[in-house]
Amino acid sequence: MADPKDMSEDVERLLDGWGAPAPRPGFADRVLERVDAGAPARPAARGWAPARTFALGGVVGALLVGGAATLRPEAPAPAPASAAGRTHLQVPGVVEVVGEPGSQVQWRRRGDGGVVVEVMLGVVWVRRMTMGGELEVVAGGEAQDLGGACGRVAVTRSFLSVDVATDDVDCERVEAEIIAARAELPGGGSR
Repeated sequence: MADPKDMSEDVERLLDGWGAPAPRPGFADRVLERVDAGAPARPAARGWAPARTFALGGVVGALLVGGAATLRPEAPAPAPASAAGRTHLQVPGVVEVVGEPGSQVQWRRRGDGGVVVEVMLGVVWVRRMTMGGELEVVAGGEAQDLGGACGRVAVTRSFLSVDVATDDVDCERVEAEIIAARAELPGGGSR
């Protein structure tokens, strides 16, 4: 077994390089006065330090979560129009769209005022009122080129693929679809 004297020398040798700040003047006198007076020892502040740190972290975390929960995300895109019957969408002066039963269609205005009609599923009949860049038809995630004023867009989805067919059609055919869709809707309006 090691000699205690050797051990204390080892400890002193290890602590030599650490260096400690010099005590403030009168430190020893103040300690001795307290001991002589029988004053109770102050509780160690370090015992509460981890608890305070943990509590403060919990409060800050709760505030961050609460703040994040109150932030409002950007307004979600409108749900696609879909119905058991026909769907009729109309943007006056730009486009009229009729979706066959079960088709899913949505539209939105672009920043430049143009209209984007997105066909997610089914057969949709499109009649454009103007031939400029005010109308964009998207099917299967890609912009489709409608060569004429009237067209038919069909989107079918399977497990691994999306098939898109775009055809220019006679506007009389599209007009017949529009009239039939309006007749099915209450008041002849759009949805």
